[in-house]
Amino acid sequence: MTEVPAWVLVTLGLAVAGVEIAALLTRKPGDTISERLRVLLGIKPPRWWRPIGVLALAGLCAWFLVHIVFE
Repeated sequence: MTEVPAWVLVTLGLAVAGVEIAALLTRKPGDTISERLRVLLGIKPPRWWRPIGVLALAGLCAWFLVHIVFE
């Protein structure tokens, strides 16, 4: 597997930080990435797909943990 160039990771990190900082400075409800993710997964406000969204998020977290620790 080839390594990801550092400039790609830095660019991604700056993009995420930029979105979060802009959301926190505007103080509008629902602007942060975590709030958007909750809406997308149907967690808040509750939607009919909420159990699927929670399972998908839990599965992603479990896979990521195994992927990072054991590979």
